Amino acid sequence: MNNQAIANKYQRLRLAVLAQTQDEFEQFEPDFIGHIDLTEITEDAIRSQEKWDIPVNRQIGWDWRQVRHQYRRDHMARVELAVWHRDELCGLMIGKASEGKLVVKINYIQGGEVENPLKGYIVPIASRCAELFAVAIEADWIGIQDPIDDDDLLNYYRELGFDEGDPFDPRNNALFKRVVVDED
Repeated sequence: MNNQAIANKYQRLRLAVLAQTQDEFEQFEPDFIGHIDLTEITEDAIRSQEKWDIPVNRQIGWDWRQVRHQYRRDHMARVELAVWHRDELCGLMIGKASEGKLVVKINYIQGGEVENPLKGYIVPIASRCAELFAVAIEADWIGIQDPIDDDDLLNYYRELGFDEGDPFDPRNNALFKRVVVDED
């Protein structure tokens, strides 16, 4: 398979993962039906993120446009997510599969404005996207790379099932969760 065919395969996979995650979320939270949209990180998403008024204690140290460019250039087996409520961007995430496709990691994630309609849902939505992508490529793990060292946030990740260290490299600063495939 040539590079373009592989890129197209992963593009179709990413879009299917976004659609399934959105469908599952709307089933779980019916009040959001017709109001939520999960997309890849478009230029509109980048422009919206640049307008976020983020308090200093929630500032991150990366540029989403640069990260998106790097991941699109270097990682065909990636997952990217922009979470929209109507026309408001509420969160972004980008991650990738490991070289051997053993793990899908969430490498960058950020919630939007302090008060947004999807506050509290961004990490579970991102986690489900990573999980569905992992299932599709037959990876056994998903992970959150370099989680912020905040006890409340780390406990929240653990509540979501990210309660193991990196099973492949104990020196790696990541939280892992085993992917469980429903046999339905």
